Amino acid sequence: MIKRTLKPIARRYSNNGQHAEQVYRYTVTGKITKADNLSHKAGADCGNVQIKSPRATVCEGTLNIAKYLEEDAATIYALVTSDFTTAYEMNRSEYIEFATEFKTIDRNSKTNAVKIRIKHESKRMIEWLEARVG
Repeated sequence: MIKRTLKPIARRYSNNGQHAEQVYRYTVTGKITKADNLSHKAGADCGNVQIKSPRATVCEGTLNIAKYLEEDAATIYALVTSDFTTAYEMNRSEYIEFATEFKTIDRNSKTNAVKIRIKHESKRMIEWLEARVG
């Protein structure tokens, strides 16, 4: 797992996930671009990186996370902290371990379908991530 310090930018989105995506992209590419809305099968958010934030959707339904990610276009998963200053970049197996450890079951607000989300950021979550930075 790699820890990356993010470069701050002015906020353009009220949605935390979209802002996290934009901050990460700016740090990596130097460009401020609109947040995408691609299916996880169609492509990753930034190159081969899927960008996540606390409370992000991991997968629709309650399928096995590893099985769901078999169709994912990303090979790296970056969790952006809730203060938008740090990203923890994980390979797929590290992300599966993380998502399994910090998952919660929720419902889609539009369809009421069940989905798995990442829990709210906590001290325990950050400690877990920090312990795996190499």
